[in-house]
Amino acid sequence: MHSYRDLANTAQDQKKFLDECIFIVKEQSFYMKQALENGSLRDTLKHASNMLCELRTSQLSPKYYYELYMLIFQELQHLDTFINDKKKHKKRFIDIYESVQHAGNIIPRLYLLIIVGRNYIKNKDIKAKYILKDMTELCKGIQNPLRGLFLRYFLIQMCKDRIPDTGSEYEEAGGGNIDDAFEFLLSNFYESIKLWSRMSDKVVMKLSPGQDEQTLHNNRNKVLREKMDVKMLVGSNLVRMSQLEGMTRQYYIEKCLPKLLQNLSTINDSLIQQYIFESIVQVFSDECHIYTLDILLNAIQKINSSLDFKGILITLLKRLRCFIESNRFEVPKEVDIFSLFYEHLVLYVHRTLDSYEGGKGTYSLAFQQDGQKFPPRDAAAEHCKGDGEKRAANSGHTANTANTANAANTAPNCKIIKSADAKGPPGEEKRTPNEATYYGGATHQGGSNKAANYGNLPRGTHRRCSHEEKNQRNDEDEEFVENVVKMLQVLYEFIFLCIRIYDDVITISKLFELPYMIASNVNLSNDVLCEQIISIIVLPFNYLGLSALKGKNMQALLASVTSQKHKKKLSLDIIDAIIECKNKAIVYRDVEEILSYISPIFNEDVRRGADLVEDPHKREVHQRDGYQRDGYQRDGHQRDSHQADLFNPENGAITYAAKKMCKFFHIITNTDDIDERYNICMLFYKHIENGPYLVHLLPTIVFTMLHLVTTITNLAPSSRRKSQSRQDQPFEKREHPDERPRDDNTHDEHTRDGNTPDGHTHDGHTHDGHTVDEHTHDEHTFDDLHSDDRHSDDRHSGDPFLEEKLKQYNLYVKNILKFIHTNLLCVSSQIPMLALKLFLHSAVVVNNYERFVQAHPFLSFENLEAICYEFITQPLIIYEEDINISSQQYSCIIWITGILCSHITLLQNENYENIALKLTQHANKLLKKKDQCLAILACSHIYWENRKYRNSAKVLECLQKCIKNAEVAVQSNNDNVILFLFLLQKYVYYYEAENIEITEDSVHYLLHICQEEFSRETCDAGFKQEFLQTVKYVHAKKESSNAFAKIGLDASLLR
Repeated sequence: MHSYRDLANTAQDQKKFLDECIFIVKEQSFYMKQALENGSLRDTLKHASNMLCELRTSQLSPKYYYELYMLIFQELQHLDTFINDKKKHKKRFIDIYESVQHAGNIIPRLYLLIIVGRNYIKNKDIKAKYILKDMTELCKGIQNPLRGLFLRYFLIQMCKDRIPDTGSEYEEAGGGNIDDAFEFLLSNFYESIKLWSRMSDKVVMKLSPGQDEQTLHNNRNKVLREKMDVKMLVGSNLVRMSQLEGMTRQYYIEKCLPKLLQNLSTINDSLIQQYIFESIVQVFSDECHIYTLDILLNAIQKINSSLDFKGILITLLKRLRCFIESNRFEVPKEVDIFSLFYEHLVLYVHRTLDSYEGGKGTYSLAFQQDGQKFPPRDAAAEHCKGDGEKRAANSGHTANTANTANAANTAPNCKIIKSADAKGPPGEEKRTPNEATYYGGATHQGGSNKAANYGNLPRGTHRRCSHEEKNQRNDEDEEFVENVVKMLQVLYEFIFLCIRIYDDVITISKLFELPYMIASNVNLSNDVLCEQIISIIVLPFNYLGLSALKGKNMQALLASVTSQKHKKKLSLDIIDAIIECKNKAIVYRDVEEILSYISPIFNEDVRRGADLVEDPHKREVHQRDGYQRDGYQRDGHQRDSHQADLFNPENGAITYAAKKMCKFFHIITNTDDIDERYNICMLFYKHIENGPYLVHLLPTIVFTMLHLVTTITNLAPSSRRKSQSRQDQPFEKREHPDERPRDDNTHDEHTRDGNTPDGHTHDGHTHDGHTVDEHTHDEHTFDDLHSDDRHSDDRHSGDPFLEEKLKQYNLYVKNILKFIHTNLLCVSSQIPMLALKLFLHSAVVVNNYERFVQAHPFLSFENLEAICYEFITQPLIIYEEDINISSQQYSCIIWITGILCSHITLLQNENYENIALKLTQHANKLLKKKDQCLAILACSHIYWENRKYRNSAKVLECLQKCIKNAEVAVQSNNDNVILFLFLLQKYVYYYEAENIEITEDSVHYLLHICQEEFSRETCDAGFKQEFLQTVKYVHAKKESSNAFAKIGLDASLLR
């Protein structure tokens, strides 16, 4: 009978033949069921045997053979049920067991034997171990690999619940024990892997004239795929082993694993070995693996040299990590997972790097002659580095002639040495250009040339390669890259596991020695390799945060990524990892280091699109020349009204990256140490000041700095209480000596182009008491506003340490205010609305800080009032020059009004009145009369809510302007009549607040207008409801007090 490989059947032919087999199976199954109904055991076995004969075929591939097997398996369940019922067939099981062995064909005979034997065991007429052993031996009669594997799979499936396991009913009365159950499964497992290994992995066919090598290659791959399709049949034995109740940890360690490895060592097929190892790792418990790590790792190391050990290690490491994450406290202390894996991983890294044989590797093996054993964990790093000054005199010791079969034995006594190292022994023979070697694309010529591109030698250094040689070399390069990537994946899982187990920095610091060894020996211009290195670098940041920088070789790994594309990915991935990390310990030195590594992303070139980012040169010129003021008018740069919104998510990658950077900034500044927070803010700004992200990140930095000033402001009460004891000082000293407090000169480093903030401030604003366009302002620059006396008041007798710290904090505040003013001026044309809000928020912080200065007489901060005035006038300048949309203008007036009314008390009366007057004028110039009316109505609170600046006459003046604007607005649109209702409510408010300028006549006038509108049939329902609520409020006040006694109301409105 011909093999399906010989016939080279197509899928269509296979399906056709399968249909024929299925037809026969269904036919015989029908007759078998009829015989079952008639109770005829003889006819039943006859038709069952005919049905099972279809499994004798060799013309089906494993895929189609499995379909046929499953159909027959389902039909045999009817036979199994019939034989199990002794009342139906009225035969002894021993007689049936013997009778089925007389079947003419061996395939039906053994399948029927298994069914009868299964029920024979259940009847307990004979001990289970004898029947199981007998069936196992009889199954050896099938030596065809495919048919034999399915037969043994059927045996395991049918007898898996008839095994004399510990505690089972078949263990009683000498039916067997765990040893017999395990021996049954082990025998079938061993026979199965022998059958599997005999499945041909070569295409037994000659090429026809029209075929080529590619066809043969494709056919061979097809056969190999079919060979792996039956792996489940073998793995089922291991699955049942792991399910044994008697498979305890001790039994697994002493008997199970050693026998499995012994049987596996007799098979010289790397595919089978790899699958069995992976199955062992997957099916047995994690506890068993933890206690047998040494045995398992040694077995993997000593097995077939072509075995893909990386996939096995990855599976094992993942399982252990999941187990430890859920059962961390159950890990035995006597098992040093780090040492066990590390010693083997060193060998595997060497094996991976030395796998490029035939003189093509840049690195070769030099053996230690002293027979030194593998170094301990503490010395592993030194061992891994290799000794570049020792080579074997005998060239037979190089990687070209090293046998990979004994690599596991020689690797502990070998070191990786650069074969083209210029620092070799003086007597070493130099290589010729034709002998220039390359390693993973890292080419070397003589002793100094570095690699250009992966897998390509420099031009002129070698002879011209043929097309076949180039293809072969490319295939070897791809294979090497794949091997290195898998090795890096193993190291990734190893580092991941150790991070979840160990907390000590010493152990964690050793985790990056092996990745660094690989990174330093391969060309990271390859995208796949570099991305895998990046994943390893980023991993510790997910769990250790900035503490990951303490790992040995971590800095070198970070520096190994050189291309701009990969640096950007590394930077973003590190930022993401730190954001997700729960360990948020912040130290200035760690922040300084990490910023130096991720700094490329801050200065990357980004697509400007619709002028997303202002040109840095323009910003510099704009900063130097474009901010001279004359009153509230700004010369120089004019904002483009069509400029795109910088914070629109549709702007793409730059907004996406900026969002991550803002989160990252909040994390690195999340510290209670004021000195560190201030220095980190300044350091972060230094990295972004010349990049495209300044305008996106500056608001975040400004808010953080203002929060820092607020924190300092709130120190006043606690500092007084705690200054009694030096041990309870509210301020901690700086942990690092280089984190020195910055003085005024230090801040100059953060101003662009060496410019002081003088150039960013307007000239002195002259004024007189009546001209609203000119404002009272001392003729000082912003630096002059910060001029201070750093000497403390000699009369103050307090804690000297506390005084010095507060003086330092006071200096921080000065620098922060200068910083905010300087930088907001630079970006105000790009983000006018946000800059306006930031200026207002800064003014509030300055106003509050004045109380802190007054609470500490030894502090000196001159011109705080002028600084506050500057921060309030800048929003008005932005309003005039950069905000052109009417709705935004109205919102700005409301914001400024709210700040002045509720938070500002520091300004002098004259300055406050000038700002209020200017704001009222802006409100009166809005585009719509309705907006004018509402804005001026809001401005009236400026003259009333703040008691320090209260002016009843100005309130009345604003209300009268509102009435005029409302009258004009109603003429153009009658819907604006609701403005009179708003005015009525405001008049009622001020009248109740006892504003002497508000009279009853004004209230009556507005009541009359609103009542007329209320009585109209076309009056809006909303207006009616609002008016009634106002009338009811006034009426309630009339009854409860005398305040509204003179206000007359129409009683009919209250009915």
